[in-house]
Amino acid sequence: MAITNPFSITYGDRQVGGSTDYQLLGPYVIEKSYDQIRLVFDVVVVGTTYADLQDLADNLESDFRKRLTAGDELRIDLDGSAWVYTVGETILKCTSSVAKSGSSETDRGYSRAYTITIQGELPADATADGGLRELEVNVDVSSSRQKTVTMRGVYTATTQGTALERYQADFDAKAADYLTLIKTGATFELVAESYNLDREQGSQEPEPHVLSFTRQYTELLFNQALGIRDDVQIRDHRVTFTDLNSYPGDAIEGTYRLHRIICSFDCSVDIDETTNAQAVFLDKIRPNIIQTFQEAFDPQVFGIEDQRVTYDETTKRMSAVMQFLHQPAGAGEIVEINESVTYRENRTIDYTPVHDSDELAFYADTGWTQLERIWTRTLVKVGEEAPQARISSGGSTSRTASFSNRLAGIAAPDARPVQVSSGSAGGGGGAMLSTMDGWTMISNTSQMTPSYVGLPGDQQIQITTISDTIVERFHRSPGGGGDPGFPRWRGGTP
Repeated sequence: MAITNPFSITYGDRQVGGSTDYQLLGPYVIEKSYDQIRLVFDVVVVGTTYADLQDLADNLESDFRKRLTAGDELRIDLDGSAWVYTVGETILKCTSSVAKSGSSETDRGYSRAYTITIQGELPADATADGGLRELEVNVDVSSSRQKTVTMRGVYTATTQGTALERYQADFDAKAADYLTLIKTGATFELVAESYNLDREQGSQEPEPHVLSFTRQYTELLFNQALGIRDDVQIRDHRVTFTDLNSYPGDAIEGTYRLHRIICSFDCSVDIDETTNAQAVFLDKIRPNIIQTFQEAFDPQVFGIEDQRVTYDETTKRMSAVMQFLHQPAGAGEIVEINESVTYRENRTIDYTPVHDSDELAFYADTGWTQLERIWTRTLVKVGEEAPQARISSGGSTSRTASFSNRLAGIAAPDARPVQVSSGSAGGGGGAMLSTMDGWTMISNTSQMTPSYVGLPGDQQIQITTISDTIVERFHRSPGGGGDPGFPRWRGGTP
């Protein structure tokens, strides 16, 4: 039964009050907060028959269990003056519920009473907040005082666009303001981002009304590229340098071996900026690693001994390991040296058999003895070094005189030189060795092995390995009594 009422409420396509068959009963209740709105009112349904009452009740229950979609309106009309809430602009996630009130005063004859509850969310202020309705900022400070900032918030649709459009257009500037507030002058990088969209649908495509998001920013302490703290193509980088020093022992005190430094670099490549991870490594990451290594370790010379790069094309993540071999500042040119001396004795015995009943009986007469000592040395030096001829080409037969003195700080072991005279005992014209007691060099083997360490095309280290083996034999002049002595090093190298 239609009755004209100046007060009406319209929910989507369903109107109650006014001149409809659904009349408002008593006052309505409206409750608003910062982000919520709630409207409660009672409706009386009056039919002409029980069947008519059933149809009216079914239609009311069906219409007030629906959710409003984008563009639908909730209107509260007072005789021509109306409050209008438009879904997607001034109200969000608008839903309703209907409950039969069960009042004995209204449940009689062909009438029934219902309590209708409509509730929804209110959007953020488009002008003051740009669609940002909620924001929480958490700052985590590590033991090194590096800051990790997590931001959580909610964007809503406004008259200026959907929630996603407002988030993408507005929040970068707001995040920058908070990061500046947290630490002025620091460089922060966005390393993680996630957001959730509601189910709201426009005429052709989704038009989310509410978006909740989480962002995480990390304070950058190390450059991502050469001279650039935050490079747009590199994300979430981690850098470690490992100093590998080994001191296994050398024949000369104070020998500094070549040092090895391992750098590990791990990062993601921002696919919104580039998809060429190899170019990012070669053009940006690799030069940055090399310069940082030089600044941190100050090498005299260095080479890249090993380089390994892994590209994960499914996630655009990259990891690189570079191993540097270098000569530290202040180290000498000899980087490894091993030396040894060996005595070798061979004796001859003259055995004269004796014919008697003991078939093992011999006269044993001492023959002669060969006493030799063998010097061995292997050294590795930075730069060039030639093998040494110590006997031929006018070289002295004395090992003491012939060892190279071009290596700074190296002296010969203790031994007396053997002189060469111009005549022989038999009257021949050739030179002969003096009959003075002493050691005489009888063999010299000197081998040089050059090598270049480092990636071709880059700086390389020239390394030379020298291996020397010198054999000396001791003799006395007939009737002499010289002492071979025990070798003593002076400075550690023959």
